Amino acid sequence: MKKYLLFALVLVILAGTGLYAGGGSQKTGSSGGNATDASGGKTIKIGITWAHKNDSLFYGMEKAIKSNMEAKMGSYGISKIVWVDIIANDDAKKQATDIQDLITQKCDMIISYAFDSTAIGTSIQAARAAGIPFVMWDRDADPKTTQPDAFVGLDTTAQAYTTGVALFKKMKEVGITPTDVISVVGDLADQNALNRIAGLKKAADEYGVAIKQEVPSEWNADKALSGFSAAFLANPNCNTVFVASDFIFTPIQSVLEQAGKWIPNGKPGHVWIGSQDVFPPALQPIRDGYIDFDGAYDLDAMGKALAPIALDLLNGKKPAQQKTVVTGVVISKDNVDTAPNLWTRDYEGK
Repeated sequence: MKKYLLFALVLVILAGTGLYAGGGSQKTGSSGGNATDASGGKTIKIGITWAHKNDSLFYGMEKAIKSNMEAKMGSYGISKIVWVDIIANDDAKKQATDIQDLITQKCDMIISYAFDSTAIGTSIQAARAAGIPFVMWDRDADPKTTQPDAFVGLDTTAQAYTTGVALFKKMKEVGITPTDVISVVGDLADQNALNRIAGLKKAADEYGVAIKQEVPSEWNADKALSGFSAAFLANPNCNTVFVASDFIFTPIQSVLEQAGKWIPNGKPGHVWIGSQDVFPPALQPIRDGYIDFDGAYDLDAMGKALAPIALDLLNGKKPAQQKTVVTGVVISKDNVDTAPNLWTRDYEGK
C-alpha cells in the first residue's frame, strides 16, 4: 500500500513540474508551430515585415490585416494569433535579414509589404524552402522574380487610371486643355509606382493628353521638391499635375505656392491636380478645391479579401487565384466627407 501511495505522490509532483507528458495538450513555446491551447484552438505566429511604417496609412493597413484575420480565425480552428512586426526602414538588405529572422522564429506565415519588388524574390524562396506560406500585401513582386503564395492589394493601375480619367474628363467638360502635364512618379523599385505610371498613361492616351515630363521622387520629399521645382520652372504653361501619392504632396504644394499657383478650382490660374492615396493631409485641400481628384485606398476591402486567403493557407489550402486586387474610389470635394470606408478620416488631425 505504501508503494502505491509513494508512486501516486511522485506522479503528482511530476505533473506539477510539467515533466509528465501523459494526456492533455502540449504547448509550444515561442518557436511557433501551431500550438494548441486549452480550448482546443490553435495558436499561430504570423510575422509581418514592413518596408516602412512612417505614416498613418500603414497603421491603417496593420489594423485592416489584424482585425479582419482575428474576426475570422475562430472558424478556421485558430484561437489566437501572435503577431511579430518588423520594420525594414526602406532597406532591402535589412528586410531580407528581417525575413530570415522570422523564418528562424518558425513563424507559421509571413506577410510582406516589400521595399524592393524584385529583391523580395530571394526571401520568398527562403520561406518556401522552410515550408512557410508567404503573402504579399499591397506591393506585389516583380513578375520576373519568384512569386508569393498569394498577393492581396489595391489595383493601383486602375487607381491611377480612374483618377486620370476623372481629371481629364472634368477638364474637357469645362473647356480646359491639359497643357505641359507634369507627373511626379514614385520609386521605380516599387511595383505600385510602375502600375500608376501605366494607369495614368492609359487615361492620357484615351483623352489625347501628352505627359510632358515625369519627375522621379523615389518616395523622397526632398527629391520630389527639387525635381518638381525644376520641372515647373521649365514648363511655365503647365496647368496639370499628377502626383503618385499624397505622401510626397507637401513639396508640390510648396512649389505651387511660391509660384503663385496654389489656387482653388473655380478661380483663374488654378493648376488642376490629380493625386493618389488620400492621406490625411490631403483631406482639407480636397475640400477646398486645390486637389481636384484623388484615388483612395479601400483598406477595409483589402483586409476582408486577405483574411480567408491567409487563413486557408495556414490550413494548407491554396487560394483559387494567386492575385487578388480590390478597387478603390476616386475622391473629390463632392464625396470626401461622405464616401464610405474612407480610412483617412479616422486619422485626420492625429
